[in-house]
Amino acid sequence: MQKKSRAVAKSSDTFRPQTIVEHLNELRKRILISLASFFGLLLVLAGLPSFNASFGTRLMKLLQEYLLKNINGAEKLNLVFLDPLEPVFTVLKLSALAAFVILAPLFIYQLYAYIKPAFTKKTRSYAGTVIFGAQILFLLGGAFSLYFLIPASFNILISYGMTAGSTPMLSMGKFFDMFVWMFLLFTLPFELPVVIGVLAKAGIVTGKMLSKIRKPAYLALAIFSAAVTPDPTPFSMLILWALLLILFEFGVLLAHLLKKGGN
Repeated sequence: MQKKSRAVAKSSDTFRPQTIVEHLNELRKRILISLASFFGLLLVLAGLPSFNASFGTRLMKLLQEYLLKNINGAEKLNLVFLDPLEPVFTVLKLSALAAFVILAPLFIYQLYAYIKPAFTKKTRSYAGTVIFGAQILFLLGGAFSLYFLIPASFNILISYGMTAGSTPMLSMGKFFDMFVWMFLLFTLPFELPVVIGVLAKAGIVTGKMLSKIRKPAYLALAIFSAAVTPDPTPFSMLILWALLLILFEFGVLLAHLLKKGGN
């Protein structure tokens, strides 16, 4: 009987509601871990093994060669910089993007660890599946963007300017600013099924509801695709739109399955 009472006391301690101060301390802890990890990795990428040959500099060279070699008629095209600090800031931006991608699982885990006490044992298992799925989709989106959408968009844009009789002189800073922007805009929409799945699990949307608004959703996704793709031709827009339609339909299917499976 005494052992049982101890077990109950231990269980009650485990699920003891936290005070506001404890919540704030826990939040501060998770934020500090994330920030320290991010800036630590950023420092390593941008400054090691040496300032002139850092991992960020090597990444910039690899991306430059990879992206420029996929541009038709611009085999000898090179980037230029118009400000002495432009290469430094460009390396920092690319290093920050690389650190964000590498540490994305850590950031997601810190968020999960903060809200974990509010979950039941069954919900924690579901949350772990959501985190794993979100990371897989993020990596798939990054790979698809890097190997297909971004090179194709750069090729269309620069080739279009060259056919107009202009000689491209690309600024290093603006070129990689556009790369970072396109990478995020093409990658983050891959989280659409995860968002729909979470909303369905919370009872906010259902598969039946999403099926009824399919046509407006298709139109909204088309407008979004046209807005975020920078090239004047419909090529990249149609590719991204088709991809978003597939992700949306996968989310609808997921919503139906979650309803069928219950809570």
